[in-house]
Amino acid sequence: MGGPASWGPDPRAELQERLRTDVARRSALSRRQARALDGVLHALRPDSMHADIPPRTLVDYDLDAPDGPVAAIAVGELDAPTHMTWQVSGMGITAHTAAWGSAREAGDLLLAQRRAGAPRPCVVAWLGYPAPPWWRVLGEGPARRGAVRLHAQLQTWARRPRPPHAAVGPAVHTAMEAHSYGTLVAAHALAGEAAGAAPRPRVDVLALSGAVGLPRRLARTLAGPDRAVGTVFEARAPGDRLAWVGRVLAGRSPWEGAAVLPVRADETAGLTGIRGHNSARWRPEAGGTAPRGYRDPGTVTLTALGRVTAGRGLDPRP
Repeated sequence: MGGPASWGPDPRAELQERLRTDVARRSALSRRQARALDGVLHALRPDSMHADIPPRTLVDYDLDAPDGPVAAIAVGELDAPTHMTWQVSGMGITAHTAAWGSAREAGDLLLAQRRAGAPRPCVVAWLGYPAPPWWRVLGEGPARRGAVRLHAQLQTWARRPRPPHAAVGPAVHTAMEAHSYGTLVAAHALAGEAAGAAPRPRVDVLALSGAVGLPRRLARTLAGPDRAVGTVFEARAPGDRLAWVGRVLAGRSPWEGAAVLPVRADETAGLTGIRGHNSARWRPEAGGTAPRGYRDPGTVTLTALGRVTAGRGLDPRP
């Protein structure tokens, strides 16, 4: 089912009350529920991330969801953003495995958007579906179920009360940044297949990394005259074998017409290249030459993701 309408102060207060209730009943929670609770609490702590990353706000949360715990954590300006981005993660990334890490990745994307010129961005780390392990990425069941919830939340956000802002007006630049199996969730949500007669949500930019391919029927829908996506960008890292598995063994189509995001180092700009399938893989103790993932800070790919999701397009430099 779709998540709560958590874009105003009253629904957000309800989520905070639910969080307090779950803290009080922690001893009765399953191991998976307790991990999700702890991860969300840690992600919301003001001192749990680099000071440059803005405060986090819980916008969806349910430990008792049918497919397991779900959460969505917004980073940045939630009430009057100039740019709104949903970040959808992939294989094995769920509320009970990576709440803090996903919120940090959302924060890193937000900082990249700011550097690209976005005045008041908001990035939502969306963990609203049962992300499968890598050996189950050939199926579409989890993507379909997650797409129902994501579609509902996109529609709820589109209908939110919009406070006036003299400098910007009512328009907000919208984007979705999806990685791995999350690209399939994004495709189903934007195609609106499971939503019946509900209007399709629309985003100005869809940025993909490690994409596991696109079912042909969805490719036709998303390329139709009433397409739900403005511009599509895609990053494919060297050595990303899991994306290949998802595309080739499942018989899915590549994303046609996607603009190519950079993945190789830009020494002039001091930006590192990336390798493999992970969204983030670098740790300070690994040293400066250790491999990086698609969303790691200091990489050419995260910098490009920040630009395109901020509506700035690709870097015009050769």
